[in-house]
Amino acid sequence: MKTVSQLGSGKQPVGTTAYMGRVEHLMQCRSTVQKADDWLKPSVILEAFEARSTRMSVARAQNLAKFANPEEGFLELSADLVEAAVAHCQLIVVSKFIEKLQQDIPGKGVKEQLENLCNIYALFILHKHVGDFLSTGCITPKQASLANDQLRSLYSQVRPNAIALVDAFNYTDHYLGSVLGRYDGNVYPKLYEEAWKDPLNDSVVPDGYGEYIRPLLKQQLHNARL
Repeated sequence: MKTVSQLGSGKQPVGTTAYMGRVEHLMQCRSTVQKADDWLKPSVILEAFEARSTRMSVARAQNLAKFANPEEGFLELSADLVEAAVAHCQLIVVSKFIEKLQQDIPGKGVKEQLENLCNIYALFILHKHVGDFLSTGCITPKQASLANDQLRSLYSQVRPNAIALVDAFNYTDHYLGSVLGRYDGNVYPKLYEEAWKDPLNDSVVPDGYGEYIRPLLKQQLHNARL
């Protein structure tokens, strides 16, 4: 909100809010997406996220200015302000991801996989928060639909490598503490083995069944017959 309030003073924003220096353009621009694979262009994704964040921040600042008491305004608009902050943070993650991918990345095929993951992240956020993008006029419903089409296509591309990409983080089985996340993929035998370690499975009939549950079931059966 502080950055938005200073935009009219001629002072250029810096750091993670530098994009707001183009506030006039971002408040008016419209996405140029015409087909699904247009969403693979970093500039298209970045502009959509910048426009969404800028418009949400400006709208919140305008609503905040209507309150005579700033503290009362922050209290009343706290939910809206959080949404604007989330939009800004998501933009930063997307922009830094895209920025990193402009550099040389060693390893055969690594950059291609990271580009897929970057696009998946950005389009998933767009899909999850599509209301923000539509309500601020950044994109049209048709363009949102095209983004979903492209997201499904990216899922298909990354699916064969999904396990390898997760394993690339090199988390040990001990760290994960999950039978389902085992590195060797021997899931179901180990899941069955782990289930038998539960104290409730020490006996065929759990403790307390004869004392508490069985009399209750017999009473219910007796009442049903009556």
